[in-house]
Amino acid sequence: MIATLLLVYFGTHLFLPYLPSYRLDMRIDAFIPCVPEWISVYCLAYPSWVVSAVIILAQGKEHAIRFSGACILALIISCIIFLAWPLTMERPEIIGDGLLRELLRAIYRADPPNNLFPSLHVLASYVCWRGLLGCPRIPGWFKGFNFVFFVLVCFSVVLVKQHLMIDIPGGIIVGEASIQAMRGVRFKQKKA
Repeated sequence: MIATLLLVYFGTHLFLPYLPSYRLDMRIDAFIPCVPEWISVYCLAYPSWVVSAVIILAQGKEHAIRFSGACILALIISCIIFLAWPLTMERPEIIGDGLLRELLRAIYRADPPNNLFPSLHVLASYVCWRGLLGCPRIPGWFKGFNFVFFVLVCFSVVLVKQHLMIDIPGGIIVGEASIQAMRGVRFKQKKA
């Protein structure tokens, strides 16, 4: 999964300079302010994916295969979209000092404003939350917390100006389509 994520993210960056890029700003995007404090939620998404993935993968072979398959399929679909329909956006200048503003500036320097639709942050957070829902041994409070965090990630991607509003439903749709595709996978029952 991690290898696929790195391949999609860094691999597409090799081709994007040679492709035309498009803008898909909606009117609402202009009214959403940049709130640098939300970079904390944006960055906390990374460890939350690792924790969720470890928990899901520990639930048994079927959960592990379906979750891993959904993640890999979603990343492949995203890669195709990134290359077929490369989107870009304008980012604001970050004014002021402070740790979170410096962190946001560092993210901007390291992560160019492309690979927007679908949002991989939203997609990964959604697939992790949905993966946890299918685990009966996971307590309800943890599933609820994970849902709330997924919603916060959706807010964070637009409030730090890493994505446009359209990228949020894009991440959810690609994630859900991949989950549903993996539901169709049948496992052979071992004979006793």
